[in-house]
Parts: sequence; C-alpha cells; structure tokens
Amino acid sequence: MRRETQNVLLVLLGGAVLKIALNGQYLRYVKPSVQPLLIAAGLVTVALAVIGIVRDIQCASARAHGLDHGHGHDHGTRSPWLLLLPVLAIFLVAPPALGADKVARSGDRSVVGQPAPSGAQFDQLPAEDAPLLKLGDVVTRAVWDESGTLDGRQIRLVGFVVHMPNGSIHLARLVISCCAADAQPVKVQLEGGDADRYPNDTWLEVRGEIVSKTATEANGYVPLFRVASAHEVPAPEDQYES
Repeated sequence: MRRETQNVLLVLLGGAVLKIALNGQYLRYVKPSVQPLLIAAGLVTVALAVIGIVRDIQCASARAHGLDHGHGHDHGTRSPWLLLLPVLAIFLVAPPALGADKVARSGDRSVVGQPAPSGAQFDQLPAEDAPLLKLGDVVTRAVWDESGTLDGRQIRLVGFVVHMPNGSIHLARLVISCCAADAQPVKVQLEGGDADRYPNDTWLEVRGEIVSKTATEANGYVPLFRVASAHEVPAPEDQYES
C-alpha cells in the first residue's frame, strides 16, 4: 500500500472515532467516562495523518526540483488495509448496543455487587412515591440488604424485556466495567403486568415491588418483581449501567 493511501485511511479512522465520540454512539461500546480518551485518540490519529500528508507533499515537491536523493521510498504492505475495517464498521454497520440475546446466552444468573459486610446499612429509599431506581442497585439491595429498605415499597425500574429459555420474563440491563466486551446482566423476574406480551428488547418502565427474599443463590440472584403497571419507553441514550 502506498504511504499516501495509509495517511488517508488514518484520516478516516480518526474521523470515525471522533464521529462516534461526539454524536453519542460511543455509548454502545464503552462507558461515558471514556469519551475524553476517544476524542483525544481521534484527534491524535487525524493529526498524525495530516503530518504524514504534509510530509509527502514536501517530498513530492523536493523530487520535482531534483532534490530527492533516493531516500524515503517505501515498499508498503497490505496490513494497513485492516485500518479500513473499523471505519466500515462505524460508518456502514453501526451495531446496536447488546441486548436480550446477550442476557439469554449468559444463563440464569444476575450480576450483583460484592457481599456487604455483616450488619451493613443501605441508605433509605427516597421518600417520594415509587422512586425510579437503577436496576443494579435494586438487585444488590434485594440480595444483601438485611434492613429491608425495599420491603413494602413501590419502585420504578427501566430496562429491556428478555424472554428466557425457561419461559420466564425478565427485565434486564447490562452492567459494564469498561466496555461492552465485559458486559454482564443484572435483572429481575417480572410477575404480572402482561409482561409476556412485549417482545425481546422492548424497553419498559415498570412499577411494582420486589418480593422479599426471592433473590437467592439457588435462582441466580434474580429477585421477583411483582408488576403493578408497565409501559413502553424509548431506549435511553446510555443503555448500559456501570
């Protein structure tokens, strides 16, 4: 591959990284805190390409004036064409965030936080009627909170529908530490509310309450959520929890 073509590919690659970093698509792949690093990487890649292009123009000008002494020629390789693959993936494919298929393939377990120390206290829920909580926080409380902050409380959750192979219906989110490659599911099993009429990957806001002591090791730490009402909502901009 000619060096000029390599530089053009670098411009495209850097531009693609900047595109997803600035329009929010990066949230399909990584957590929000990574955005500054993506912007920096895109700018550096474009800058390197521009420097290379300027250098090539200067070399061409020197050759035109008979100042080239045979230095700087390269024989190129085919490997730089691999730079085109992520560019095509971003501009042409733009895969969606992971969803129900990932959860179903992960088995029946729900990811929870590290075991809380004996006697640990969880903060009380907001005093408002049916507060909107993160699904991961609710599952952690359902497993480890011995003070019963969820008992008898109506709460609201937002997540996507997963029809599990065993016939149960779950509301799930995917939790990431860094990027989509390490995504793990956190979920509750829905009971009532006609949840079975919603297809996979439908985003819902559900209102109801966690049935106490239903998140156990035997059921993979998936608490039972008794649905009082449910309605479809748009997918959030950031579909992962962290």
